Amino acid sequence: MKKLLAKIRNKKLKGNVSLLVIFILLASSVISLLSINQIQRLLTYGNMTFDYFRAFYLAKAWTELGLTEVYNRWDGFNHRVESWSAIITWNLLPEYAWFDPYFDMTITWSFEYLTDDIRESDKCSEGNKIKLIPWAWIMLSLFSDKTKWINKILSGSKNLVNLEGINNLSITNPDSSLTFAFFTYNNSDEMEDIVVKEWWDLSSFLSNNAKPLINSKATKKYLTIKNSWDKDVEFCVTMGGKLIPYSDSLITVFWHYGDMEVGLQSVVKKWVPDWMLNVIGQGP
Repeated sequence: MKKLLAKIRNKKLKGNVSLLVIFILLASSVISLLSINQIQRLLTYGNMTFDYFRAFYLAKAWTELGLTEVYNRWDGFNHRVESWSAIITWNLLPEYAWFDPYFDMTITWSFEYLTDDIRESDKCSEGNKIKLIPWAWIMLSLFSDKTKWINKILSGSKNLVNLEGINNLSITNPDSSLTFAFFTYNNSDEMEDIVVKEWWDLSSFLSNNAKPLINSKATKKYLTIKNSWDKDVEFCVTMGGKLIPYSDSLITVFWHYGDMEVGLQSVVKKWVPDWMLNVIGQGP
């Protein structure tokens, strides 16, 4: 009887050991699958992170180049570099051909409407009008920089072209009169002539008071719009559908690399030179 009980206990023990081994093997398999899945996720995340940072820093580099171009050029400079541009096809695309690269950089320095936010310059909306507090002003360059080639863009060469259709400049109905000043400069940044008038209608001021200056052969022509009253004034500026150079510019860069596309946008505001501030009564 004792021998029989011993045999039964021995069989139960062997059965328990077998079940334990099976459970351990199953648990190990599950842990292995989870580990493999996690490693795959880490590899995927690592590749995505690599693609993102590669796209981001390439876009960042071209944003810095765009800033360099802006600070070397005059108002109205518009420039675009795309995937099929020579500087891209010769230098960047061959190296990244396996990663479906796509590139676009646009410098926008002329707008259909001059508004409070140049990122929304396709129309004049109630919440996007330029707001001038008392004695504040804006300045428009009535010429544009048409320089194109990269070696000239980063140099001191000038290709300034007078704006056509200046007489078509107009502002949306302001709720008070404004002070308009039209003045011209030569290549030596010396003012040649100026006309100032307080008036409601910009088009009338340009067609009558500023007409001789508009027709002059001066290299650089400027217009300032100043609020000389004790209350805020809101308006937009347009030129009958044509683009208007402005003191603010917009740099937009897109770079696609692998499975990632990064877009960066920068609004650049350039200071007005001191020699201009004296003209509009804001200098020392």
